[in-house]
Formats: sequence, structure tokens, C-alpha cells
Amino acid sequence: MCKVTINGHTYLGNNEDSWRLGSRIWFENGSHGKLGAVYVGYSNLFPQGGMNEAGLAFDGLTTLPKPLKKSNALPVGNALEFVKQIMQTCKTVDDVRRFAIQYNRQEFFNNGEYLFADRSGHYLVMESDTLLMGNDDKYLIANFCPSVTSEKEKLGWDRYRRGIEFIRNHPGDTNNNYTLALVDTMHVCREKVGDGTMYSFVADLDKGEMSLYFYHDFQHEVRYNLRQELSKGDHVIDMLTIFPPNKEYQQLLSYKTPQKNVWVLAFLYLVSGLFLFTAIFYIFSLILNKKINVIQKNTYPGIKLGLVMMGILLVYFSMVLAKNEIFFYFPSPYHEPGFSMSNIAAFIPFLLLILVIPFIRWNYMIIRNSNWGIFSKGLFVLNILVYLCLVALFVYWGFYNIF
Repeated sequence: MCKVTINGHTYLGNNEDSWRLGSRIWFENGSHGKLGAVYVGYSNLFPQGGMNEAGLAFDGLTTLPKPLKKSNALPVGNALEFVKQIMQTCKTVDDVRRFAIQYNRQEFFNNGEYLFADRSGHYLVMESDTLLMGNDDKYLIANFCPSVTSEKEKLGWDRYRRGIEFIRNHPGDTNNNYTLALVDTMHVCREKVGDGTMYSFVADLDKGEMSLYFYHDFQHEVRYNLRQELSKGDHVIDMLTIFPPNKEYQQLLSYKTPQKNVWVLAFLYLVSGLFLFTAIFYIFSLILNKKINVIQKNTYPGIKLGLVMMGILLVYFSMVLAKNEIFFYFPSPYHEPGFSMSNIAAFIPFLLLILVIPFIRWNYMIIRNSNWGIFSKGLFVLNILVYLCLVALFVYWGFYNIF
């Protein structure tokens, strides 16, 4: 995000980096003396950003959570009502500060922050436990908390660094399109799927206008005048209906993930159930054989143990994929800052790829020469088939694209 004051005008620029579908822009009139506003977000109509009639604008960024602190302030209660009350009653960032300081925001906003700006050129960064004010002509922020992030750490964010370099390289630029160029400079288009910035906007706080751009295409602009739109009454607009077809967005739509395709999600849950049953079944088989002191040749307990371990790993990884969409878009193997189980789990597809051939050979050996029962053999065959299906899915999702 950026706040720019240039030529006597203040602008707020934002890139919404997301994989969520259903982008919306909507207009809500104020009642009983409250301010009307335009909001941007998704089909659930929770404001991700917006601007009100007084020229106060905002948007939010995801951040790493902070340690919780004790607070005697009022609980937020409802995040939607909290944001709406700010936009319906506040005209300046000073108003926002006076409102927000009354509340303990940690419960609802501990993994995010807001940047507000008003017509005067002042801005406010609202973190979960901190409020930072400023009035620099040009201010940039990315997915970090500025209260606890050094400038060196900030420059580690590629988008932020590109924005800073743009500002340094254009010290005397007073073009009215400066903010748009800065927003364009900081947008994201990842190589893997062509995803990144879902939509962008530049809000002219003096004119009360919002210029909207869809899926990092800055050649096509749709501009709204807030007062004119509010005169039409409350209404919601699907962004897809106001922009021309976007090839990269169509690529995103056709990319199947558990979060966007119910059949893929159902498959992951189904195979998780299979692997959980497999692990339990062969554990009991090993325990039972040991308990009754079965001494037979060709029982291959090591293979049963291998199926148990692989089953447990794949149950865990299937649940990770079902809950973490980020795995499908970032380069493989997925890595996030610091130590995490997700970083370790990212290597499970490689382990499966390495072991699938030995498992196939062991399966052939079990069928031809073992004392396993028919059900045990059949369950092994079913697991092999599912392994192969998962390898095919991992290839499709680019989990093996490491070069």
C-alpha cells in the first residue's frame, strides 16, 4: 500500500494480493447523519478497503501475529461493525485514532493491520496493539508491522523495496498518475500460476473518486465518483462484470485446488480416511501377530510398518493442503520464514515420489509370495493406486518444480 500527497492532492493506493474469487465493489449510503462509503472486498461483503464521503480511506494487510498483551480496553465485539463504525463516523485519521484507542483490537486484528489516510495527507497505521501517525508525502507499507520492523527488514519485502526504489528514482515527478505508477510497481504476478494481485485501487481523497483495476491489468481502469454512485442508492458490483476478459485470471480459475474445487477437497478427505484406516489396520495387524507369537515366513512386518508411517504422513499432509491454499501458489518446496511444520511437510511429496517405486515392488512381492490375507493385500494395492494419483496431483500442482 502507499499514501501519496502530490500536487496538493492526497491518494491512497492498494494492491489486494489474494487467491480469493468473487471480488466486489459496493456502495453504502449513511443514515441518521452517518457517512456513506464505497468498499472493496469479496462476496461476503466484509470491507477489505474503502473510502467515505469525508475523504477518509483505508485498506488492510495481513501480518504475522504479535504476542498478546493484557488490556482493559473495550473488546471489539464484531470486526465488521468496528470497521463500518469508523467509516460511517470518522472524517480524519485523528478521529480514527480517538475511536480505535478505546478498544482492545488484538483478538480480531492480531494477524493484520490497517492503513488509513485523509485529505490532509496525514495517515495512521493501526496495528493490533499500536497506533502510528504520520504525514510524510510518500509512505509505503507491506505485510509487516512498522512498529517492530527495522528498515533493513522492510527492504526484505520485495514489493516494498521496489516501491522505495521507484520513489528514489522519481524525486521530482509531479504527474497525477504517480500513485498509479507506484501501485503498478508494487503489484505481484507470480510465475507459477500467474496469480498475485487480485485487484488494485487508487483513491483520490480530494475528489472522492476511486479508480479500480482488476487482476494486475493496469491498462483497463474503471473510475467511480462516490457521491454519484451513492445517489443511485446502495448497490453491489461484481468486478468481473466491469472489466474485459483477463487471460491470466482465466488461468487462475482453471487451476484446481481444494479451496476452489469441492471434488478435489472431497478426494483429499477421502484419501485421508483411507490412509488413517490403513495405519490403524496394519498397526493392529502387527500387534496381533506379536501378541499371539505368530512365527511364519514372509509376513514382512517392515512393509506393514512402512505403510503405517506413510499413511500417517499423508494424512497430515492432506490436511495441510486442505487448509493452506498458499502451498499451491508459491515455489516448491514451500518455505515460510523461520521453523515451521509446514516447511517440513513440503518435502513429503518428494518422499512419496522416491518411495512409490519400492512400494510397488513390495506390493508385487506381497501378492506373489506372502502370508498376508486377501484383505491386507487388497488394501496395499488400493494404497498404491492412491499414491500414484497423489503423485499425479503433485505434478499438476507443481510441487516437484524445483528448478
